Amino acid sequence: MAKVTVSEGTLRGSKVKTDSGVEYYEFLGVPYAKPPLGNLRFKSPQPPDSWEGERDATSIDIENTCCQMEMKQGIHQGSEDCLYLNVYTPTLQNSNSNLLPVMFFIHGGGFIYGNGTVKEELGPDYLIENGVVVVTINYRLGVFGFLQLGIPEAAGNMGLKDQVQALKWVQNNIDKFGGDRNNVTIFGISAGSASVEYQMMSPSAKGLFHKAILQSGSSLNHWTINFEPKKTILELIKLMGYNGNTDDDQAIYEYLLSSPTFLIVESCYKLLGGRLFLGFVATIEKDFGNNEAFLTENPYRILKEGRFLKVPVIKGFCNKEGYLTTVLYPKAADNLVENKNFIQNWTYEMEANDKERWNSSLLTAYTEDIQPGDECDKVAVDFFGDFDFIAGIWLSGELMANLGVPVYFYELCYAGNINFLKHYFDLKKEGTAHGDDLAYIFKHTITKFADEKDIAVRTNLTKLWTNFAKTSVPTSDDIAVRWPAYNKSSAVYISINEDITIKSNYEPKKITIFKEIYEKYEK
Repeated sequence: MAKVTVSEGTLRGSKVKTDSGVEYYEFLGVPYAKPPLGNLRFKSPQPPDSWEGERDATSIDIENTCCQMEMKQGIHQGSEDCLYLNVYTPTLQNSNSNLLPVMFFIHGGGFIYGNGTVKEELGPDYLIENGVVVVTINYRLGVFGFLQLGIPEAAGNMGLKDQVQALKWVQNNIDKFGGDRNNVTIFGISAGSASVEYQMMSPSAKGLFHKAILQSGSSLNHWTINFEPKKTILELIKLMGYNGNTDDDQAIYEYLLSSPTFLIVESCYKLLGGRLFLGFVATIEKDFGNNEAFLTENPYRILKEGRFLKVPVIKGFCNKEGYLTTVLYPKAADNLVENKNFIQNWTYEMEANDKERWNSSLLTAYTEDIQPGDECDKVAVDFFGDFDFIAGIWLSGELMANLGVPVYFYELCYAGNINFLKHYFDLKKEGTAHGDDLAYIFKHTITKFADEKDIAVRTNLTKLWTNFAKTSVPTSDDIAVRWPAYNKSSAVYISINEDITIKSNYEPKKITIFKEIYEKYEK
């Protein structure tokens, strides 16, 4: 057993070992905010309550996963009492002069799925073995995390504010676990990666972290922000059976406040199940003057004007991100292949000549290199990979780098035995799908399938990530290639496979089209 006293009381954790025999301490299910129950539903997070005696932090209750429907089977999981985090540390004995870097992970799942505290899916072993403290968190999802009615009682972005509250908890307490509060790296995958970028933009998170790693997600991805939240809410409450005044935001709020958890979650699942756009995500808030607003302007404008936290950044993607879309939404892929209408996927009100010109350019860009024998969905995989993920990732990184931020770009191409999404959906295709990098950073239930090549790639990735957390530069003595930061003249990035190689100018024709569209319509 291990004991640590934090601001709220004493925690009793466990001493455990990695598969390689490295000892570390774990503290599971630690509350970082007051449970958002009753009238706290849809409110900004509140500081956690104190407790008497010792709190058991040796296990996590699966019910403390945030409310959601399981993706494959549609089974209700979790509860609204979900604002907990895990802390993993190699030592509790460090003096203030020898504190360890902290890596703070934000899970993905489109802001409606996922968890950060089930250790079987996010085991810290490979990071711990490289001498860092690891923190993983839950945050509110779906309606509970992102309801926005334009009133103080439901201002929006509660899930992102939960992340800020967890970062504040780290600042107040991580030294008790041997972690350095002045050397915190936030990192995430998919929606977690977009969350990292949002944290870089929000004044609320200023001073709470010092580096950022963004894996397969950006605030410029269309699915990470809803510019018409009321429209989504009206669709939801109609499904729930609401028959009140739809113009009365206070009445809608009170209806949702009093509705059963299961009804909200089930209705949200029915509403969003077949959509490319998941609806309850980040929104642009009204500023009510209460110092609670998280995001009040368009993310593109914030990035373009340089009004974000300029910390060193690793940013990247998998080379076949689009498999996620073609697997989950095959109708969208079939429609694209059949009709060749690329531009319909944008929700902007575009000028007619722009639509025609850009659709023609996109059609050429995505079909000119098609070869006999290519899989029939190649166009859809490549386009949706760029549209849903890569273009926004690349463009936001360019905007950061052009303002002097050290940005290290990567493309993950390795297809091994522990590629997460391909394993989850039993996908027998070449390349690396969205989310496939998860088990190369964290120990997961699929880790048991790893062979020597998988382990070598995992070792490279975790060394690069943890050395970046330690020094702000992603290097490793075990890797011959030195990873250069992006610069405008060469646009360099590394390609990660069994070997690591340096490349430049990722898909310039395609990226240029996306950049033109962003610059004209993303206001």
